[in-house]
Formats: sequence, C-alpha cells, structure tokens
Amino acid sequence: MFDLIKVAIRNVGRNTRRALITIITVFIGVFVVVGIRGLLDGLQNEIKSGLTRKMHGDIQIHRLGYEDSLEANPYKILIPYTIETIDLLKDTDGVVEVTPRLKVMALLNHQKSQSTTPVIINSFSSQTEFQVVPRFKDSLLKGKMIDSSLEKEAASVADDDLSEATGLDEKASKTKIHPKAVGNHQLMVTPSLMRGLNAEIGDEVVILLQDKDNMQQVLVATLVGVVDFAMPGAQARMAWMDFSTLQKAAGIQGQASEIAIRIKENADSEIVRAKLKEKLDPNLAVQTWIELAGILRDSLNLQNVIFNLVMFIVFSIVISAIVNTSLMTVMERTREIGTLMALGYRRFHITLQFLIESAVIGLIGGMSGMILAVSILLFLNNYGLTFALPGQTITTVLYPTITIAFLLKVFFLALFSALGASFVPAYRASKMKPVQALTTN
Repeated sequence: MFDLIKVAIRNVGRNTRRALITIITVFIGVFVVVGIRGLLDGLQNEIKSGLTRKMHGDIQIHRLGYEDSLEANPYKILIPYTIETIDLLKDTDGVVEVTPRLKVMALLNHQKSQSTTPVIINSFSSQTEFQVVPRFKDSLLKGKMIDSSLEKEAASVADDDLSEATGLDEKASKTKIHPKAVGNHQLMVTPSLMRGLNAEIGDEVVILLQDKDNMQQVLVATLVGVVDFAMPGAQARMAWMDFSTLQKAAGIQGQASEIAIRIKENADSEIVRAKLKEKLDPNLAVQTWIELAGILRDSLNLQNVIFNLVMFIVFSIVISAIVNTSLMTVMERTREIGTLMALGYRRFHITLQFLIESAVIGLIGGMSGMILAVSILLFLNNYGLTFALPGQTITTVLYPTITIAFLLKVFFLALFSALGASFVPAYRASKMKPVQALTTN
C-alpha cells in the first residue's frame, strides 16, 4: 500500500500542467464554497443579532390575534404585566431578563410645520429594554436615547389652556378631552417620520391618542432622538416613548401589548419557549425570534437554498474536471497499465492507484483553497466588514465566520468528489487486458 501511495504521488507530477489545472479547479471550488458560506454565516448572524439584540428579543409574548388587532383596537390585545408576571417569567430556566412594551395608534402634530401624521407609538422602559435588546442603542442615528429615569410627572393643564399648550384650535379644545396635556416627555422617531414632520431634534410635538375609555389624551413631548434599525420589515412611521408615561396616558395599569424576553446565550429558544407555554395562559402566544422574523425568515431560507445550489454547481464543475483529467491520464498510460498487469498487479491495485492519484489532487487543491479562505475569513472577522443595506442610512458591520463542522463537510466532500469522479476511469483502466494494453499505441 505504501508503495502504491509513493507511485501515485510521483505520477501526479508526471504531467504537471494537467495536474496543476485540476488542482487549481479544486482550489477555486473549495475557496468559493468556504468563502461564500463564511460571508453568509456572518450575514445571518448579523440578521439574528439585529432581531434578537436590537429589535425583538429572543422570545416575545403576545395575545393571540395580536397582529390583526393592533391597528384596529390595540386595547383588545393587552396582556398582564405585574410583579407576579415578572417573577413567573424570570423563574423559568433559561430566562435572563424581561421587558414590557406598549403600542397604541396616535397622531403626531408638529406646530412648526402644521403637519399631522398617524403613527404607532411604541413605549418601553429603558432600564429593562436595554437589558433585553442591548443593541437597541446601535440604532440611534441622531440625538439621544430615551432615559426612563428622567421622565417627569405629568402636569395637569386646564381645559382653557389646552389650545395654547397643544396648538389645537378653539373647537378642538372644547371637545371632551381629558385635561392631561403632558409636557417634558421624550420621544424618538424614525428618519422618515422626522422628515414627514419636517422637525428637528429639540422640537416639541403633540401626541393625540384615545385611552382605553375612548377619552382623547394629549401629550406634549420633545423630540430627543432619531433611530434607524437598518433592518427589512422595520416600519417607517413609528415613534418611541417611556412605558410608564404611555401607560398613564392610556389609562392602563398592570398590562402591556407585548413582553420581550432575553434568554441565556447558549440556551435553546425552542426549549425555553416550551417551558413558558406550560406556565402561561393558552390564549397567549409565545414566539421565538425566527417566528417573528417574517420576510427575513423567508430570506434566510432562500439564502440557504441558493447557497446549496451554488455548492452543487461548483462541485459539479470540480467533478467534471477530475473526470476529464482521469480519462486522459488513463488513455496516455495504457501501455504502463498493461506492463503493471503483466508484472502481476491485480485490477484492484490498478484501480486503487488511480484513486489515490485523484485523492492527492483533491487533497492538495481542497486544503489549499480551504486554508486561504479561512485565513481571509479570520482577517475579516477580526476587523469586520462594514456595509450599508440598500435604502438604509446607517451602516452594518458584518463579521464573517465559519464552523469546524462545515469545514470538515467540505473537506470530505472534496475528497469523495475526487474519488468518485475518478472511480469510473480507474475501473475502466483495471478492466484492460494486458495484451491489448501493451499493443496500444
């Protein structure tokens, strides 16, 4: 066996040009596959991180029918959020932190531009929100983040002062409005909403919403920041304010629209989800980040399908190159094969020799391509690859990565592709009759 390996290695170098072409083909194939997979894994990790650490959290709890009822009647989809709820959730194995969110439909009025825009007001508590989604702060484009600890108590304003405080006309000020025009609150908006309002950081806006009793509430808030998630699916007309402030304005205590949860780094979200469902009301939906991903989930699946197709095409080209090389090698060495068989070499030995030669080519090309691809990926992982998604105003840093499992998969795929591609030519060589082979020109 050792002699066969020595002879096979020596034979690879007999036709350097052809062997080099085949090695380069395998090299390029492995390099492309490993490189694309590394970049794709980095992109998918960034998407996951963006969803779990920037927007959704690892798990969310909603009332069933949440998405259908949010815009129609946001008060119909409220869920309990009390000390008991927090303790129940935090006592679940794998849960690190929980945070409440409240969403209501509202109108934003900007006095300077005299424009009124319908929006979804999202509220959160900064003390827990940034624990659940620590990368939320990465979305800040301009200004500053809301600080719940700085929120001030609402100051009541008399009905006859509402017009001056809010910019509402006289007719509006005499309607049945609860006299709770609240100032000194903080509001963050998306870039498109900021442009739509024709507003700037530091401007005051008026928020008009209906509380759970259908009373119109008026709040005055200062625009403190502009946030951009740079993620597909993020709604354009959204604003954010403090959770407790919106709770009071909406007349809601001990309730929230959703609860976001962060789990331990190595915890399985599906397992934690199952544990939570056992504890919670069956009318509550417990969803993992992948369920919340929407079109991004479909995008991730499509990316993997396309990659598998690319890998199939690449290795098909590699196999074709090895088959071509092996066939030409067999044709050129017909007399040599006849001599070996006349000397007593069995057909098994002839087949094995050609297989070893192909394996050597596959190993040289495959290992070279893998080493170069991994080296580049490690470099990019160390420094990051900065880019901006189409239509987004902030950049994203991608850190390419690759798993040992995938490298082993590619290694054996390249090896077995080389062996498989050379099997038929090798077997054909072993079936030659010695006399026929020796008399072939």
